[in-house]
Amino acid sequence: MAAIDLPAGRFRLRPMRAADAPDLRRIVTQPAVGRMLFLFPAAWTDAEAAAFIARCAFRGAPPFRLAIAGAADRLVGSVGVGAGPAPEVFYFLDPAEAGRGAMTAAMRAFAGFLFGRFPIEALTARVFTDNPASARVLGKLGFRRCGEGLAASAQRLEPAPVWQYRLDREAFRA
Repeated sequence: MAAIDLPAGRFRLRPMRAADAPDLRRIVTQPAVGRMLFLFPAAWTDAEAAAFIARCAFRGAPPFRLAIAGAADRLVGSVGVGAGPAPEVFYFLDPAEAGRGAMTAAMRAFAGFLFGRFPIEALTARVFTDNPASARVLGKLGFRRCGEGLAASAQRLEPAPVWQYRLDREAFRA
């Protein structure tokens, strides 16, 4: 898969590589990030990050994850997608890069790539209700809140409330 350049040229989406493991681990083990994600324990290691990268490699179809690469091609975040006709999307960004539209640009490009390349009818997402920044990203892309539930995070003591979102292919095109 070729890299996808994002608007303004500051970032691009590209396949993750084993060399990204230390940056991936550093970002997702930050409490402010990790507690908003589902999978990554606080004590996650570089070796576990490298194994995750290998499992989630782009192989031509979902599921997979991509790196959001910044200066010097360094991983500053990630976007990913699960499997199925309405797969869930996942994303995070290093807090040092937050607040300047990078995540919205990355997810807009990623959703366009997914809808353009795969027979996906919709994308879904779950956001912890104490993560309004993530909910704003989804709203800017046209995702609609369609439910509520509970979800576990490896960095939370117990399941926490989430909002469920959906973006249909036709709504994204509009």
